[in-house]
Amino acid sequence: MRVSRQRSSKSQERRRSASKRFALDGALTILEARAGQRSLSNLIERGCDEVDASALRSIDTAGLQLLLAAGRAARERGLTLKVFGARALLLDAALSLGLGSALTEVVELP
Repeated sequence: MRVSRQRSSKSQERRRSASKRFALDGALTILEARAGQRSLSNLIERGCDEVDASALRSIDTAGLQLLLAAGRAARERGLTLKVFGARALLLDAALSLGLGSALTEVVELP
């Protein structure tokens, strides 16, 4: 019985975690920035601190600025914004714009 309860508890924890994770689509550019800003702001206000960027294929300056602002907003609420799934893409883009250290100061890239 205990094993099944632990599994159930872990399943519930994964579902809660997934429900608090914001998923980015294929691009985070100036075209998506306004909608992305509203969505990220709403999620951070509700305590979300995880972004699934595994589907992200392109990002521009506006997209990086959005992630920086979201990271700062999360810090103001005592959270650390964690972005999963696009570490190389995000770091390459940030480094090419001279924002590498700024990004890693406010966003965790596990």
